[in-house]
Amino acid sequence: MEKEEKVMVMLLFMTLSSLMTAYLCFGSELADSGQKSGGEARQYTRESNEGGKVFLEAEVLSKRFTYTGEHLLLQVNCNSEVLSVFIPKAAGAEALNMSIREGDLIGLTGTVSEYEGKREIKVERKEDVVLDNRHQ
Repeated sequence: MEKEEKVMVMLLFMTLSSLMTAYLCFGSELADSGQKSGGEARQYTRESNEGGKVFLEAEVLSKRFTYTGEHLLLQVNCNSEVLSVFIPKAAGAEALNMSIREGDLIGLTGTVSEYEGKREIKVERKEDVVLDNRHQ
């Protein structure tokens, strides 16, 4: 091998060694970072952290579209706590509006956030909202 090739091989080896060391030392933290919407969803509780992915089962108390943007807002009763559920237009708000009625029991997965000082769950895809057919 020529000198330049040896230098290149040595640099590649050092890079791979650094990456392996970082993975072994910080693997789980690095793997979880930047995955706000990914990962395991946990059962929603009042203590669920903002930004956490949660799932819950709740009764629909009311529904309406936002004044601008055609996003769907649900008010749901989850274990005696009234929560807002925000379903963006891009997440299938129109289709979900057609299938959800007040009084329906739904299961949903979303991200805990805060809007105007109140806790809400933001749904990312229409598949994250499931009607409980036992109550229809």
